[in-house]
Amino acid sequence: MTILFGILLLLSLFAIGRDGRVLPAHGICAAICVAVMGRGGPALTALLLLISLNLFAWLGLRRFAPYQPDDVSGVVSVRLRAAMAVVGAMALVLLTALSAMPGLPILLCSAVVLAGLCGAAMSVPLLQCVGLLCALNGLILLGGGTGNWMLIGAAAILWSGLAVLGFWLLPRLAWLRAEPVYGD
Repeated sequence: MTILFGILLLLSLFAIGRDGRVLPAHGICAAICVAVMGRGGPALTALLLLISLNLFAWLGLRRFAPYQPDDVSGVVSVRLRAAMAVVGAMALVLLTALSAMPGLPILLCSAVVLAGLCGAAMSVPLLQCVGLLCALNGLILLGGGTGNWMLIGAAAILWSGLAVLGFWLLPRLAWLRAEPVYGD
């Protein structure tokens, strides 16, 4: 279980500064973690939600993925900001581990949420959307692992609302026409 959570945490950190192409792998890895950690109906519901929602998001966000940067200075700037977000996420996880000691599964689920929130600190709207979706994946994982129906329901509603808002708003933003997406 710890190895699976470690892989999910590394994938969450890898998702910072990337576009939506990482969402299917993130969702499947989180689904495997909830299958190992959780039991009963909440775990099964979280497993199905993680797989279906992330595949749905990937289908919607993949149309933004082929854009590549034209200048090297923009790539360096985005990668530097992504590296700072990764360091910030690791510091927050360390502080959470030192202060709370909630237990390993809950700590690792909260680490996935924190990594997603640090990914949402990027300046490009597509990367912010992907970071928030990864954070909500962590909340669904936490709800499935602890058997909390309310957390699963609230996270699924937020996830769906953010995805609908992202699919409606992202094509209308001016950055799509003026600035390429920096995710490789």
